[in-house]
Amino acid sequence: MASTEQLERNLKLYPGFVMALDALFWTPVFILLFSSKFPISQVLLLECIYYIAVVSLELPTGYFSDKIGRRSTLLIAAALLGLSYLLFFIGDSFSMFVAAKILMATGFAFKSGTDASFHYDTHQALERTEEFGDAEARVSSLSFRASAAGALIGGLAGALSLSFPFALSAVAAFVAMALMSLCVEPTHSHDRSTKPFGEQFFQTLGEFEDYTLRWLLGVAVLSIVLVHVPYQVFQPYIKLLWSGESETGAMSPVISGAHVFLVMLFGSWIAGQSMNIRRKLGLCKTFLLSTLLQNLIILVSALFLHPLGVLALAMRNGPKGLYMAPLSAAVNERIPTEHRATYLSLQSLAGRLAFGGLLLMLSLVVGKEFVDWPSLSRISEFSFYAGMSGWILLLLTAKFVRDKSETDPNP
Repeated sequence: MASTEQLERNLKLYPGFVMALDALFWTPVFILLFSSKFPISQVLLLECIYYIAVVSLELPTGYFSDKIGRRSTLLIAAALLGLSYLLFFIGDSFSMFVAAKILMATGFAFKSGTDASFHYDTHQALERTEEFGDAEARVSSLSFRASAAGALIGGLAGALSLSFPFALSAVAAFVAMALMSLCVEPTHSHDRSTKPFGEQFFQTLGEFEDYTLRWLLGVAVLSIVLVHVPYQVFQPYIKLLWSGESETGAMSPVISGAHVFLVMLFGSWIAGQSMNIRRKLGLCKTFLLSTLLQNLIILVSALFLHPLGVLALAMRNGPKGLYMAPLSAAVNERIPTEHRATYLSLQSLAGRLAFGGLLLMLSLVVGKEFVDWPSLSRISEFSFYAGMSGWILLLLTAKFVRDKSETDPNP
């Protein structure tokens, strides 16, 4: 059984672990790297393969976490991500990039749900769960700051070579692995799952008898889909905007890195305020606002190829920062320990499956051409229609949601 001192050390090291894994130096250049080697249809196919792989692995890795423990699962996640980044750094063929994407998907699947579970379980073991929401908001804010610094450095490194940022990310992943090795397992053996996978899965599905959890799943799925669309379009958007200027075009990794730096700083600020906003607006209004803002940002990128579009895309992490900690707090408090990572993996699986399906449809919509403005606009336009359909459904069903922190159960 872990001591109070060891559990307190978890809380001190966990932000560093998250920051190291989330210092994704490759974010300003990954689409630029892929599209420099493959046509847009293969770039979208590569992303689709990634999401299909995550879908296949989400539930088994969540079950692994509930059965074996959080610490071991996060150590595996960091190791696999480091290996995938190394393969991106040295790879040059489509098959090697597919292998790297599958390794990356496996790493993120092991991380998915287990990171928040590790954080919540540590608070639970210390009997301080009431502090979790604000602590998660602080970690989210730090995560965005790490991503901001990673993007700025990655953009500069990408100006030298589009593969260099992946080498930096590999180093950061192995640093995260070292930090997690210093942590302890927060769950007791009697809190871990002893059920076979099938029984665990169906008992986890039983949690959806809670209508509010079903609505929160809808929020999570829609948010996962919408928050990823701008990541697919912002790099080619910037490149197309300045393609007529050779010097600016050559500097697109640096411009992209600076753009992501501002994106992450804005997201960090919103994340730090997210629990206060959630307390003022309530559960439903917070998530309806975040998903509506995500849709509007996508709409701007569909309508205009203009510097103002870059400004709109720079605000894309505001909605993400707004929903992350409040959603994590609302879900974790409703799920028992032995189901927690499995449930969070199921939630993530549903979102990734939805986005993988969207990517597959988009690959058919845009055809085989390399990136141009008409195809990029179609991607955003199609995504906006899908996102607003989901938002309207959430709006119409929000009146049935119960908020534990409010006396009045209706928003």
